[in-house]
Amino acid sequence: MTTAEKLYKAAKELPEPVVAEILDFAEFLQKKIARERASGNEMLIDMAGGLETSTTFSGDPSEIQKRLRDEWE
Repeated sequence: MTTAEKLYKAAKELPEPVVAEILDFAEFLQKKIARERASGNEMLIDMAGGLETSTTFSGDPSEIQKRLRDEWE
């Protein structure tokens, strides 16, 4: 028995509101996978922590702020 068949069998025995939640989650996952395949870009979560190795944002926070302000003058 495939996973899809097992899921169908289990869903048949559950109350309708619970099955609706399962369907909602499955549709969410489909959209998420489609977006990831279509974009080819990094997801925001993949970029988390990206500034920790940045030379622009390394060092004393006050100095970073001053340097960034000076760029606009």
